[in-house]
Amino acid sequence: MNRFALSLPVLVFGTALAFPVCAAPLIQSSTSDDISLPALPEGGKISSINGDVSIGTSDGPLSVRTVSGDIHIKQSRGPLDVHTVNGTLDVDHAIAAVEIRSASGDVTLDHSDGAASIRSVSGDDTINHAARDVMIRSVNGDINLTLDAAPQMRTIDIGTVSGDMMIHLPHGFGGTFDIHLKQRRSDKTLPLEQSLGLTVQTGNWEKESGGSEEARTITATGKVGDGRDHVVIHSVTGTLKLVQD
Repeated sequence: MNRFALSLPVLVFGTALAFPVCAAPLIQSSTSDDISLPALPEGGKISSINGDVSIGTSDGPLSVRTVSGDIHIKQSRGPLDVHTVNGTLDVDHAIAAVEIRSASGDVTLDHSDGAASIRSVSGDDTINHAARDVMIRSVNGDINLTLDAAPQMRTIDIGTVSGDMMIHLPHGFGGTFDIHLKQRRSDKTLPLEQSLGLTVQTGNWEKESGGSEEARTITATGKVGDGRDHVVIHSVTGTLKLVQD
C-alpha cells in the first residue's frame, strides 16, 4: 500500500513530461494603453478600447477588436477577424481568409492570399494584391482593388453607396462582368470608364423616389478572355474605372 502511494506522484510527474501542455492562443485586453505583440505562435484574441494595436506575426487564428485606435498587422498566417469602430487598419500580408468590419477609418490590405471580406461605413478600402475571392461593401468611401493572377476561379463582389472605384485587372485576365451604376442628370459623363469591350446600356431618365433630380441606370455586361472569374459591381453614387495592366 505504501509502495503504491509513493509511486503515484512519480507516475503523474512522468506523464506530464511525456505529454506537455500545448500553448494556448493569447487573450489580452486594454482600456487605454497601446498593445504591441511581436509574435503570436498560436494566434490570439486582442481587444482595446482606446489604444493602438500592433502585431508582428500571428500563426494561428487572430481576432482583434478595437473601439478607438489604429491597428497594424505585419503577417497573419491563420484566419484573421478584425472589428474596429474608429481607426485605421493596415495589414501587410494575410495568408489565410480575412474578415474585416470597420465603422470609421481607412482599411488597407496589402497582400491577400486567401479570401477577403471587407464591410465599412466610412473610409477608403484598399487591397493592393488579391489572389482569391473578394467581397467589399462600403457606404461612404473610395475603393481601390488590384487583382493578381489566380490559379482558380474566383468571385469579385463589390457594392457601394457613395464613392469612386478603381479596379486593376492583371494581364490576361478572364472574367464575366455584371455591372450596375447610376448616373444623375447633373453628371456630364458616364460613371464608367473601361476598354474591355463590355456592352454598355443606358436606361431612361427617371425621378427617383424622394429625389428631385433625374437619374438613369448604367449597366455593363460581357465576357473577357475565358470568362472564368465572376465580377459583380453595384454602385448608387460614384464612378468606376476598370484598368487592365
